[in-house]
Amino acid sequence: MARLTQSFRLLPRPWDPSAPGAGEMGEPGLFTCACCDLITPGRRFPWHGDGPGPVCALCNILQDPTRPAIEREAVLIWWPKLPQTRIMTLTRCAHQALMQTLGNGPNGQDSVWHRAMDAIASGSDTAMMPAQCKSALAVLRALHARTTEARRRLETTSPRLLATALLMANRADPQINESATALMDGIRLLPLGRLHNGPTDIYPALVREWLDADPQPVMT
Repeated sequence: MARLTQSFRLLPRPWDPSAPGAGEMGEPGLFTCACCDLITPGRRFPWHGDGPGPVCALCNILQDPTRPAIEREAVLIWWPKLPQTRIMTLTRCAHQALMQTLGNGPNGQDSVWHRAMDAIASGSDTAMMPAQCKSALAVLRALHARTTEARRRLETTSPRLLATALLMANRADPQINESATALMDGIRLLPLGRLHNGPTDIYPALVREWLDADPQPVMT
């Protein structure tokens, strides 16, 4: 398990979707994400083309930090003691719990979802949200609070800027390589409850699909 935990972290160099074996793995259906370890329906993404198993659409953003909408989809946090896998699990569980409370209904609920995500990211008051959301909100706020330390260390919380800097770094220099390795040991990616396919945020629909596949409460 320790080896798999270490396998999943932010990958500055996006994997090549045109490489042999890339794309969907197997027939669509239920699978367990190799990263967050949660039951997932639908599309499977290979981890770096040849990894320990397929990952869900949310965990897949770890290996694509330069995607066009990444600034709206995720933020950097600093939390060396918490594995990236655990962050993805906590985030997905919290998002599913929130969706379950806010309404696992049609697309009309998306605006409610987006307001909730914006409030969490900005630190705005969420007192008007249902009491059943309290645990999920506490988890998400605790995770988001770690952006402060990431900004202090990096002067940014942008996944794209970090990925670009790491790709430009001369890793052949021992000191630079040591610094980059230490950085990657502590930096984590926190999803923000959005996932874009072109101009469309498909994440609320994905969360509803996850709930349909595993409707049991995941966080109370």
